[in-house]
Amino acid sequence: MTNPENSQSTSSIRVHLCSSVAKMLCVGTLAIGAAGVLPACNALPTGLADEAVGPYDRPFPAELAQTETLDIQVIRRPETRITMTNTTARSFGPSTVWLNGRFSRPIDGFRAGQTLTLDLYDFRDEFGETFRAGGFFATKAPEKIMHAQLETIVDGDSRMIGLVMVDQDDIR
Repeated sequence: MTNPENSQSTSSIRVHLCSSVAKMLCVGTLAIGAAGVLPACNALPTGLADEAVGPYDRPFPAELAQTETLDIQVIRRPETRITMTNTTARSFGPSTVWLNGRFSRPIDGFRAGQTLTLDLYDFRDEFGETFRAGGFFATKAPEKIMHAQLETIVDGDSRMIGLVMVDQDDIR
C-alpha cells in the first residue's frame, strides 16, 4: 500500500534534486567558460604582443650607466612641451631622449648651440603609453619630469648622458 503523503514527499525530493543538479551543471558550464576567458586577462592589449607600437617602444637601457652630466638644459614650458638647449661645444648624432627612466623619444641629432622643442605627448614607454603631459583637456594631473637623459653614441659606444632639469614648480 502506498502512502499518498510519502509519494508527494518523494516527488518533491526528486524535483528538488533535479533542480540542484541543473544548477550544478549551469555553474559547471559557467566555470568552464570562465576558465577559457580568464587567461586572456593576463594578456597584453590587442596588438602589443605581436607588433611594435612605435619605433621606440623599448625598456629603459638600465645596463647603460650615466657617464656624465652635460650643461644641456631641459625646461618644461608650456606644460605640454620641453625645450632643450645644447650649450656645450659638442654635437650629437641620432640619439634618444629619456624622461624619468621610462619614456623615450628619438631625435635626429643635436648640434652645439641648438635648441629643440619636443612635445611631451610624443614620448612613449615600452608598452606604447604616452607621457602624462597635462594640458587644458587633461583628466589627470600632469606627471613631473624628475630626470632627463640623452642616450647617444660616443666613440662607437652607447652612452647615457645626464641633462640638467630646470625647476618646474609651476606644473601642478
